[in-house]
Amino acid sequence: MKRFVIPVVVIALLAGCASDPARREKIIKEQSERLPAPAAPLSSYGKFELSPIQMVDSVANDEAKAAVAKDLERRMQERMQPMFARWNADGGNGAAAAKTLIVQPRVTRLRIISGATRAFAGAWAGESSIAMDLELRDASTGAIVASPSIARNADAMAGTWSFGATDQNLLNYIADIASQYLQDHRGDKARP
Repeated sequence: MKRFVIPVVVIALLAGCASDPARREKIIKEQSERLPAPAAPLSSYGKFELSPIQMVDSVANDEAKAAVAKDLERRMQERMQPMFARWNADGGNGAAAAKTLIVQPRVTRLRIISGATRAFAGAWAGESSIAMDLELRDASTGAIVASPSIARNADAMAGTWSFGATDQNLLNYIADIASQYLQDHRGDKARP
């Protein structure tokens, strides 16, 4: 019985490392800070809109990948819509009140290893990865204010040891990094 319990405890501890909140927060902030700053401060906008997620053809034409991209869209909406509602209620002052910023996410690469595949193939299934462009566009002029690319991957071995938790966490990381980027460049330090 001890032979069975020890490996289970070790695996549970390793899986727990994949979701350490302090480490996660640090990674999100570091990734956001590495992205190029917008051409104009986001505080110069009074209204914010989140457009539906776009996908490159290789993602849109694959039913499983498109479903994962839609899940990413849902997670981004959960994080950004309350934040945008708060910002839109503030409205900005003067010229900022009349300006609208459109946030357009676009998935350019997506490969998420499913839990079943990870269970059967382990590390041989390869790593999971997501890349997304986050285009920020001035609604009145059409000018691109920023277009950072957010990319993360989950190591194949970490996916195996965490029973796929690191693979599934990628969606949250991408949504959180995008949200953090917007907060950082608007000057809103409170998490939604």
